[in-house]
Amino acid sequence: MNALKLGVNLFIRKMDELSQAESSAWDDLHAADTDLNQAFLSRTYISHVACVNPAVRILVGYESSAPAFFLPLQPRHGLVSRFGVFEPAGDVMTDYFGVVAKRGIQLSPAHLLAATRGRINAILFTHLDQAQARFGLNGDERRVGLRTRLGDPSGYWVRLRGTDKKLVVDTERREKKLQNEIGPLGFEWQSSALDADLDWLIEAKKSQYSRTGKMHAALFEDANVELLRRLSGTAETECTGILSVLRCGNEIVAAHLGLKCREVLHVWFPVYNKKFASYSPGRILLKHMFGAAAEDGVKVFDRGEGDSQAKRDFANDEHHYSSGLWLAPSLRGRAASLAIRVAWRLEKA
Repeated sequence: MNALKLGVNLFIRKMDELSQAESSAWDDLHAADTDLNQAFLSRTYISHVACVNPAVRILVGYESSAPAFFLPLQPRHGLVSRFGVFEPAGDVMTDYFGVVAKRGIQLSPAHLLAATRGRINAILFTHLDQAQARFGLNGDERRVGLRTRLGDPSGYWVRLRGTDKKLVVDTERREKKLQNEIGPLGFEWQSSALDADLDWLIEAKKSQYSRTGKMHAALFEDANVELLRRLSGTAETECTGILSVLRCGNEIVAAHLGLKCREVLHVWFPVYNKKFASYSPGRILLKHMFGAAAEDGVKVFDRGEGDSQAKRDFANDEHHYSSGLWLAPSLRGRAASLAIRVAWRLEKA
C-alpha cells in the first residue's frame, strides 16, 4: 500500500473515536476472511477490552479513502510504557494477535511504527497467527497451536472411535464410572445459571493456578475478571460467550468458558472440580461439548497456543503462532528496546 502518513492515511484511535464507517469496515473485513475468524480479532471483543482498559488504541490504515486495516494495541504495563512500548489489546487474555485487513494489504512493522511519529515505538507480542504472514507480519519464536476440526459434528465421536479407539473407550469408561459412583450427569452447552456458574469457574481456576504455582496468572487481576464477566454475556455473531457446564446433581464436575466466532469455538478457560480428577472430567466435558456443537453451528474447536497431551488427545489440525518484538527504526525504537531489556532483568532479579 502507499506510504503511511499519520493524519493522512494512518490514524491512532480510541475505540469510541472510530467512525461508523470505520466500525462497519472492521466488521466487514473480519467477516469476509475465514483466516480472520477469531473472536479475539473482532471489534466486539476489543470493545469489551477497551471498556476495562481505556488506554486501548487502534491503528487504522486507509487505502483509496477507505479503511484497509485495523491493529488493536494497548500500552505495555510498567515504566516501559513511557518509551512508547505497546502490546496486543487484552494482553494475556488475548489468544490471537494481528491485523484485520483487506486482502492484498502488505505492511512493514518498521514502517508502520515509524509513521506513528514516536507515539508507538515498539510492539512486544505473542500469539501472532501464521495467517498474518500474508500481510507481511511475522515473529520470531514459534509455538504450536492445535485445533479439533469436527467435520460433520454429529458424527465426530463415532469417527474418533475409528482413529483412536483407546481414547474413546477410556473416556466412556470413566464417564460410566462417574455416573455409577456419584450420580447421573447433566450437561448444558450454555449455562442456565450464568452468574453462579461463572463465579464457580473463576474461583476454581484461581485454585488451579495456586496449586500449580501460577500466582501471577490472568484471573488474579481484577480487570481480567471483569473482562471475563463482560464477555460471558456477549451474544454477537463474531464474539459469543459460551459457558458449558457438566454437573452431577447440583455439583459442578467441570466447566468451560469459551468464545464463539461463527463456526469456531475458542477453548479459553476450562477447569474441573478437583474432587473428581480421577474420572478425567475435562475429557468427559469435551465429549459432551463435541456432541452439542452441531446445534450451535460449531465446526472447529480452537485449542489455542501450546502443546500438551491433553490438547493432543482430540487434536487433528496443527498451525503455529509466533512471538516477537517490532521496533521503530529510530533512536526512540532503540531506547524502547533497551527499556524492555532492563525491565526483564529487574523482573528476574
